[in-house]
Amino acid sequence: MRLKLFTGVLMIATTLLTACETMTTSRQVAVSSNENWVILPVENLSKTPLAGSRAQSLVETHLRAQGVRNVDKYKPDAEANILSLLDEAGQIETAKQWAKDNGYIYGITGTVQEWQYKNGLDNEPSVALTLKFVHLQRDEVMWVASAARTGWGYNNIAGVASKTIAELMDEIHFKEPRRVTRIVSTQPAPQPITEPAAATTIAAPQPAPLAPAATQTAEPVAAAAKPLPEADATLQSINDEELLPTPYQTNLKETTNR
Repeated sequence: MRLKLFTGVLMIATTLLTACETMTTSRQVAVSSNENWVILPVENLSKTPLAGSRAQSLVETHLRAQGVRNVDKYKPDAEANILSLLDEAGQIETAKQWAKDNGYIYGITGTVQEWQYKNGLDNEPSVALTLKFVHLQRDEVMWVASAARTGWGYNNIAGVASKTIAELMDEIHFKEPRRVTRIVSTQPAPQPITEPAAATTIAAPQPAPLAPAATQTAEPVAAAAKPLPEADATLQSINDEELLPTPYQTNLKETTNR
């Protein structure tokens, strides 16, 4: 009994501590976060000026937090007249056509029904909005959701709106692009095996054979020293003259004999 009572008190306390919230959503969708996204105008049906622009900023923040990088926001033409700017429904259709012509794939638009502090002692912040996710190239609504949330007096309206939009967009699952991992080897590439070139034998130059020593014929010295026939007579005359005694030698001989 005590356990049931404790469980009931805990459920009541949890309900009181959490803000009142109502959410209705279509089936969940899975989309790629690598595509081109555009945030289209959000129609403001509340009494708070620029509530649609505030909702746009919060949607962009949550898209980027989910890993969507290619996100742009539609900006109205500077030359547009006041009547076209006040026609928010027509402005949304113009923005869709612009995004389609510029190659965007996905777009988010919506409507703000309530964006205010309630009258009373606590002044609780209250937000009610609808978000719509469309495929621009196919003109197809892929997902739509609505939520209404009321915070406590100590909450601010920006925090309540941010939490409401985050819970709505949790129904959209963003798929990461497939990453291809390449393994780069740090080892050098194997060199092709080539057959060794045939060794070229270079013949060393052989020394020239020595010529056999000429056989010297031992001839008599006399024959080798034999003068030429023409010089024999001159040599003979010289020898004869040397053999003749000189007058000095003759006188010396005679003196000696004495």
